[in-house]
Amino acid sequence: MDSQLLPTAQLDILQYLYRFRFLNSSQLQRLLTHNNIRLTNYHLKNLITHNYIGKHYSRSLGLANIPAVYYLSSGSIKVLSDSPNFDKRALKRIYREKIRSQQFITHCSFVAEYFLYLRGESEKSKHTLHFFTKTDLLAHPYLIHPLPDAYFARVDITDNTKRYFVEVVEDSSPRFALRKRIEQYCDYIDDGKFTEATGHDFPTLLFICPGYASLIYLKKHIARIYEETSLDQIEIYIATKEQAFAGSWEKIEAEDD
Repeated sequence: MDSQLLPTAQLDILQYLYRFRFLNSSQLQRLLTHNNIRLTNYHLKNLITHNYIGKHYSRSLGLANIPAVYYLSSGSIKVLSDSPNFDKRALKRIYREKIRSQQFITHCSFVAEYFLYLRGESEKSKHTLHFFTKTDLLAHPYLIHPLPDAYFARVDITDNTKRYFVEVVEDSSPRFALRKRIEQYCDYIDDGKFTEATGHDFPTLLFICPGYASLIYLKKHIARIYEETSLDQIEIYIATKEQAFAGSWEKIEAEDD
């Protein structure tokens, strides 16, 4: 089926799954601003019929009320490849989406949920939100690699813009990996690629942790090396997932002598 023949809502679903990779039906309903989940499910069913998307769903005891999770399937590749807006590298990975780990799926779903939260908060405060997922960021070679989980900018009514990189920490992230990621950011700040390419100051760095154990470790590590590295040139905030949704962030600064 040609992409031009697909209803707008179904094209939107494909685009959202391209950007966020894994989304449940509740998230898709909110992203599409459908008043009724049945309308969302109607479009999802049609896309599944044509093998444009797949889904993970369990009827096991205790899981029956958990919404199905959707992802792009191989049938979507031809539809999306007709447009220059989709990165060919991202389209190739669609063949492997079905076998992604539960941890990866949960991670992607969290990023989408955080976007929905930011969108709602921005509407309340009359900010304009520009949000880029890791897939969106593939088009920008000057960014740190591995790419951050998200980059977003919020513009207030006075046209003042604040920019952020988002790093979502996993439960399974070993401490050496956290230290390595901080080291990568130090190198990235030092080389000045972001400011050179965009003309903007380096974004505020947001770390979202699964719980207090990783938060405390990361906070202490950054505070310890803060003044000895280029981290003192930027603002860094940290929060657990629950705190992030409550807007309760803690700024990290050099540890007290």
